[in-house]
Amino acid sequence: MRNIFIIFLSLMYLSGCASMKESLIAGASMGAVSGGLIGNADAAGGRRDKNTKNAAVIGALLGAGIGYLAFKEKQSKKHLSQQKVVGGKEKTPLLTIPKIKRVWIEDRVRGKRFIKGHWEYIIKENSVWSQK
Repeated sequence: MRNIFIIFLSLMYLSGCASMKESLIAGASMGAVSGGLIGNADAAGGRRDKNTKNAAVIGALLGAGIGYLAFKEKQSKKHLSQQKVVGGKEKTPLLTIPKIKRVWIEDRVRGKRFIKGHWEYIIKENSVWSQK
C-alpha cells in the first residue's frame, strides 16, 4: 500500500498543471483515488464501503488543497524569475501575465482556397506593471 501512495505522490509532482482549474482537478482526482485505496485497505467487513467513500472524499479535498498550493507556488516562482538584475544595479519590476482568449476557426473555403480549421489566439488584456 505504501508503494501505491508513493507512486501517486510522484505523479502529482510530475504533472505540472498550467491553470488553476487543471491543478485543482488533478489534485482532487489523485487525492480521491489514493484516499479511496487507503480507506479500502484500512477497513474490514461491512464498513469497507463507508470507509472507502469517506477516505475518497477526504483525499479529494486534501488533493485539491495541495493542487491549489502547488499552483500558487508555481505562479510565485514565475513572478520571481521575471525579476532579473539589470546592469547589476536594481531589479526590474514585475509584469502581470496577459489574458489570452483562444478561438477555434472552422474549416472554410474562400474562392479557390481551402483553409483548414485552426486555433486563433487573441490578447484580451495586455501585461501591466505590478508591485506584487
